[in-house]
Amino acid sequence: MSSSNTAPARTAGNDRVLTIDWSLLFRRIASRGRQAFTSARYQAQQTEYVPSAWMQRLGISWFRLGLIAIALFVFTQKQVDFKVSMGEEGLAFGVSQRTASPTEGAAAGAGEGRTATMSLIPSFTGNSKETAVPAWSVDELDEAAVRAYISRFEKVAQGEERKYSIPAAANMALAIIHSNAGKSTAATKKNNHFFPVTANTYYENAWMNWRSHSKLISEKYPELAAESVNYQQWTAALARTNYSNNPKLADRIMDVVERYGLERL
Repeated sequence: MSSSNTAPARTAGNDRVLTIDWSLLFRRIASRGRQAFTSARYQAQQTEYVPSAWMQRLGISWFRLGLIAIALFVFTQKQVDFKVSMGEEGLAFGVSQRTASPTEGAAAGAGEGRTATMSLIPSFTGNSKETAVPAWSVDELDEAAVRAYISRFEKVAQGEERKYSIPAAANMALAIIHSNAGKSTAATKKNNHFFPVTANTYYENAWMNWRSHSKLISEKYPELAAESVNYQQWTAALARTNYSNNPKLADRIMDVVERYGLERL
């Protein structure tokens, strides 16, 4: 009588029946598998894994190489930006880290990653009001440089007042503050005396920068023209716009005007 673990199989080309003992077949396969595993484990125990020559020269082991691979994988999942900028109002730097959301890229504006930023000193961008500003005093200005600057640009300031209704006294004070009386890097290297309001742009001469600044004010803040008859009112009105993120800019303008008698312009 045949075993319960056997099943008849018909051979090809004739009617003879072949009986297979499946239980015996599985036991033999399991036995061969255990033997192969035992042999592989023994070989592994007898083998010393020695790093390649280039890894030895760099002092890298397999373990360290694995850690490096994991670190690279984690880093590639994030986008990290580091920014350092030096402006005329001080030094500002920040670090931002952005992690992509799962749905980002599915559609424009569908999802945005989180952004974390840090700024130690607010930059002078003209986009928003800030309560903390770098310490500044009119006494920090080089008086000789300021006097020379006023003598050089007083005609320009008066001309801009006639054409764009910007009080010459306030405009001159702004130029002195922004350019440190013409001694800032932007002023000396790029003829840009109103950086960063007129962006980090190069001008062929200083007059072109003054004119660009006047156009910017007249186009972006046309309501200031109504205050042009009085530089104090004009300065107060400018402070109510988003021209600067420095809430003390109006005070600085008035300090410079009063210290150097710019009301005579």
